[in-house]
Amino acid sequence: MASWLRTSFKRRYVALSDGDSHPLLAPGHSSISLRDGDEDDQEIELEMSRFAKEERRPGLIGALSSVKSPAVFGLVGFLMVLGVVLGMGYRKGGRGPNLFRDPDVSIDALYARQSSSLEQAVARYSLRNNRPPPPMYNEWYTFAQNHSCLIDEYDQVSRDFEPFYQLAQDDPAYFKKMVDLGSVKVKKDGNGMTTGVFANGEFFFTDEQSTLYTGDWPRTFGRFAHFMPNMSIILNGRDEPRVIFNYRLPDARAKALNVSDSIPFEHSPHPTASFYKDDMQCAIPNRPKGFTGLANDASAFMLYSSSTQFTTDLYPMMSMTKISPCFADILVPSEFYYSDSYWAPHYPYPNNVTWSAKISKLYWRGMTSGGWVYDDNYHAFPRFRLIDIGRTHTNLMNVRLSAFHDSLCGEHCDAETIKAEYDITGASSPREDVYDYKYLFDVDGNSFSGRYLGLLRSGSLVFKSTVFAEYFNDWLRPFEHYIPILPDLSDLVEKLEWAVAHDAEAHTIQQAGEAFANRVITDGQNDCYFSLVLLEWARLQTLADEGLTTE
Repeated sequence: MASWLRTSFKRRYVALSDGDSHPLLAPGHSSISLRDGDEDDQEIELEMSRFAKEERRPGLIGALSSVKSPAVFGLVGFLMVLGVVLGMGYRKGGRGPNLFRDPDVSIDALYARQSSSLEQAVARYSLRNNRPPPPMYNEWYTFAQNHSCLIDEYDQVSRDFEPFYQLAQDDPAYFKKMVDLGSVKVKKDGNGMTTGVFANGEFFFTDEQSTLYTGDWPRTFGRFAHFMPNMSIILNGRDEPRVIFNYRLPDARAKALNVSDSIPFEHSPHPTASFYKDDMQCAIPNRPKGFTGLANDASAFMLYSSSTQFTTDLYPMMSMTKISPCFADILVPSEFYYSDSYWAPHYPYPNNVTWSAKISKLYWRGMTSGGWVYDDNYHAFPRFRLIDIGRTHTNLMNVRLSAFHDSLCGEHCDAETIKAEYDITGASSPREDVYDYKYLFDVDGNSFSGRYLGLLRSGSLVFKSTVFAEYFNDWLRPFEHYIPILPDLSDLVEKLEWAVAHDAEAHTIQQAGEAFANRVITDGQNDCYFSLVLLEWARLQTLADEGLTTE
């Protein structure tokens, strides 16, 4: 770390943990649907207008919350987890003890190995990030404990901000300069973004721009604004990422410092395929390992994004999703994932179909969202590809396109021909139909799928295909909480056949995903994530006011 930066951190955080030095202790790692229409179709419909539960403290952690000594906490926590595991005895059917197969035991263990004191949390943060936590971290820690949040599991936050911390070593004013430049642009043109400030424990918008989430963010911020430092922010009000800058390229650091985009947040290529792949060197692998083709060729967003207006400079921008490493947006929770949000209504009644009574088929309903239709490019879009696969595997799948998005029917698009080809009648299905099926599919639309957490909570096993990253990606693990499917869907049938043939294993994954979504990804956890992002943002923004030099 640069000496000037280290000096600044030391000066500003000496009182963070009462001046004491503590060693690092041994570490141990609302159904959402839509109010009307088919699953995620309504929020897409509203998004297209721009073109024309209970939170509870885990039982184990609640029992340990009064323990003050980190060492005692660790020992007692281990013994209690061990006792819970051993107390499980033998599972039904005479099978032997299945350690950590019970999702609640696994989640209790996750919470048990979180930092149990501010000193320990500071030590772990410092080790992971090579710098002390940001100002107000002590208030954040208290807030996180009060809301049963994870304390140490924020590697995504670290990854999103690391380029900016590195650039601060070259230019301490970089972050603030880019926020200021971006704010001027947003206040003038909007383009689906908005600006705001935290000041004296309150949040205010600082422009007249309107986004789909303008009515939600003040409510969300109001829950933790009292410990936010003064800062100005930029929020992306669209579901698509906006900052196309690959900071993993060899010359990216120098390029970032040389601000050169003369039309920030105005780049709108049509179509987008060659812009991403050729101009921006954004090649997304279809497979996570081994030889692979490109997911670019199987993603509607990559082929012909429904919404564009990007910048090619490294601007700070809080967004709900991105595609790594091509986009450098800073991830924050979507309002789709807050139970009290306008965007997160509930099914009329909870799942009432047992696993054994569910139909062993994959179920999906949705609209033709994803990207602009041009000639026959839609055949490569994942939602259309899903229907093509389903036609030849009716024994495994019940999938259907419920409606056609005329708003995304572009040049050389014959809507009536496409509707006839895919039997798109506009007939909707009760959203509770998902309960009748063991397997549910979650696939990208114009961007990430807002229905994902609701499907995990539905009592059915989720098969998920996406090219987008969200804030919880490190927490929800493939093959443990859901079944991952390649962007081109080429492994879908094979994995469905596996689930049918291995019913007990499939059910185990389903239970783990449901428990994790219910117990960990709560409204409180969303607030903890969002507020930690804002603390990092505030620290970087104030570096320019420190009068620091690189000497």
